[in-house]
Amino acid sequence: DPTSSRLIVKRDGHSITRQIPKPVVLIDTREKLPFDFERFPNWIAEEKRQKLKAGDYSVEGMEKLLALERKTLSDLITTLMQDRLRFFRLCEQLAKYRWRALLIEASYEDIKSPYDQDYTFAHPNAVSGTLDALEAKFGIPVIYASQYKPLAEEKAASWLSKHFTYWYLEKNGFGRVLQEGDL
Repeated sequence: DPTSSRLIVKRDGHSITRQIPKPVVLIDTREKLPFDFERFPNWIAEEKRQKLKAGDYSVEGMEKLLALERKTLSDLITTLMQDRLRFFRLCEQLAKYRWRALLIEASYEDIKSPYDQDYTFAHPNAVSGTLDALEAKFGIPVIYASQYKPLAEEKAASWLSKHFTYWYLEKNGFGRVLQEGDL
């Protein structure tokens, strides 16, 4: 189960968590089976559908700063092997964002394991190597989540809410730390 507590923010030893709004997650209108962020009321205020310039998810107010692209394992394999140039163009767009990431609904072990007969055209080393090259070339972090959708949703919700919170704190003069002494 996901955590039921909010991200704790303290200043001078006192919690200011209630002063920090929760983000409104934007879901691209082209996302066919979007993540369900309603399971994370401790992190996410609400979700809205909106056409995004890049990525599948962003946060209201951060549309030009933050983009999260999501790929299931099957979509990733197909995209990298059969629609490579379009995906590279997408990565060029993602690279323009201050905060961006590619969230894979699979573990690294899943990426490196032999694929079933539907994906014999792809080798795990080719997929893994391409992800490493994309990260190196475009500076887009790759987040290996889980094929279990609720865990992938939790990872996305956590990533989006933390980026929003740090951005909000910095933008509103609180500094870019959750608690004094934090990294």
